[in-house]
Amino acid sequence: MSDESSGADGHESDSRSASKAKRQIGLIVAALIVLVFAVLIVAKAGSNATVATGVAGSPAQPAVPSGGPAESYADASVAYEKALASGKPIYLLFHSLNCAPCVEISAVADKVIPAYEGKVVFVNAIDGDPASQQLASKFQFQYIPQSFFIDSEGSVVDSFTGAMDESTMRAYLDKLKAQ
Repeated sequence: MSDESSGADGHESDSRSASKAKRQIGLIVAALIVLVFAVLIVAKAGSNATVATGVAGSPAQPAVPSGGPAESYADASVAYEKALASGKPIYLLFHSLNCAPCVEISAVADKVIPAYEGKVVFVNAIDGDPASQQLASKFQFQYIPQSFFIDSEGSVVDSFTGAMDESTMRAYLDKLKAQ
């Protein structure tokens, strides 16, 4: 009889141990899920911190831009008005500094634009900048990057949505320059 009672007690003990182990595994899984979400939140907050906000929620601009034309921080509205007054064709680029196609077209513009200096005026409009938003209200578009090719009279002769490679950008600028 002692064998039977110890067997029963052993079975209850095994059952309780298994149940306790399942609860511990469940708690560990729950803790891991919470940890993963915490890491994601911290990572997202960290990436947002790199685009700190300045006045009126506009993205802060680095103290020293890298110097390429597509990263110029000039007032886009003023630059556009000066470009119109120059009587030269204008390449107007609306983009941001953090979307992949925007970064891609910015790099292409930085390579191509210097070859057109004095022939085509480049106007850079960075998304989130109040002056760029004011300028954007004068044009019809939904997505960035958005390129506008404007003749010397101030009329839009062509536009392009998305990133473009060097040869495509040169073709658009050559066509614009020829008008």
